[in-house]
Amino acid sequence: MIRGVKTLKVATNPQTTFLCLSSANSVYISTILESKGLQDLFTEIVANPAEWDPSGLLKVRPHVGPNGPQHNCPVGCDPNICKGDFAGFADRSTRHVWHSRAGISAGNEFDAFVKHHGANYDRIIYVGDGSNDFCPILRLRSQDMVLCRRFRALEHRIAQEGERRGLKCQVKYWAGAWEVEETFKQLPDAVETN
Repeated sequence: MIRGVKTLKVATNPQTTFLCLSSANSVYISTILESKGLQDLFTEIVANPAEWDPSGLLKVRPHVGPNGPQHNCPVGCDPNICKGDFAGFADRSTRHVWHSRAGISAGNEFDAFVKHHGANYDRIIYVGDGSNDFCPILRLRSQDMVLCRRFRALEHRIAQEGERRGLKCQVKYWAGAWEVEETFKQLPDAVETN
């Protein structure tokens, strides 16, 4: 998968934007990305903030604390972050965004990301595996795709609730990272570079 995302990032047509939304913590995510040479891949990373204190303990805070504005998501997102609250994105058109999870994911931030970057996306590819990834994929359009990791909670929720809740996007299942890379290679113009 690493080779696949690096190839997409350097492609000039279509331009690819990576957004990491995660219910993990920022130290964990940055450690993984740095170890794989992917620290510059994402335009933005949204996660639970974390930092090492002077005594060497990792202090992790929730993205939205107990006194902060709660999302009240009816789909079942984590209490401190709703991954699916990106109302209004369906009107967007023109570029790809690979909304990637890769052990990494989270919430109510997608709409803010799109507004902040002023980008229009013709397709969203969402890579996920957890139960809390179900909410955002419900907002994907018919031209969008979820790459759902096999034998995980997201696969179960798609099977149990997808049709009833109106899931519109294409669903492609994968078990090995090489399968995601193969999917990326099959996308139109996915590897055209200068």
